[in-house]
Amino acid sequence: MFYPPTYTGVSSKQKLSIKNEARIPLQYEWKVPEKYKTEIFFEPQRAFLMPNEETKIVCTFTPLKKKEYILSVPLYATNFYDQLKEIVGFYNPGSGLMKTGGATMNSTKALT
Repeated sequence: MFYPPTYTGVSSKQKLSIKNEARIPLQYEWKVPEKYKTEIFFEPQRAFLMPNEETKIVCTFTPLKKKEYILSVPLYATNFYDQLKEIVGFYNPGSGLMKTGGATMNSTKALT
């Protein structure tokens, strides 16, 4: 991402898109280095993306010093499949049972 030269203390914003091209849901989070946390900000900082879902992110940059900035801000993505199982349930094919947040549900009966 490139920001044109600007005055110190003046914010510039740019939008970018992120798409989850995997077949599993994931969670992402921007890890801004500590020394730049007051100068660069991503909104949303973290979020969940379902398979093939795309989201827009706004990146705000506010330089506090007169200098050339070359930043590398990592984006960490993790699988949140395990958390998803607890929220919406997980069906184990062939078992006839579906587990939902601690309760067990038979595929033909209500929660027990």
